[in-house]
Amino acid sequence: MEFKEIIEFIINFKKKHPQEIEDVFLNGYCYWFAKILEIRFGGEILYNPKQVHFATLINNQLFDISGYVVFSEDDVWINWDEYQMNNDDVSDIFNNCILKI
Repeated sequence: MEFKEIIEFIINFKKKHPQEIEDVFLNGYCYWFAKILEIRFGGEILYNPKQVHFATLINNQLFDISGYVVFSEDDVWINWDEYQMNNDDVSDIFNNCILKI
């Protein structure tokens, strides 16, 4: 997938209500937008435990509802499947971020 195609998809996704849609997917529902991108473009869902944020890695580039995610070397992004196998806080993340219980 080309960078431009992914960015165009994100822009079109939030076309009618950009601020509201961005607010939703940056404040509690980021996993679900990461899942949408994963299904649409492939890639893998990554999780940043420090930011408590999900994004999708596609062709070595990271995307969320805001578009291309610029991150520093200090940022730690972990494959979500791997994170689930190796961390004790997964049920809290599921309940608070994914299931929204």
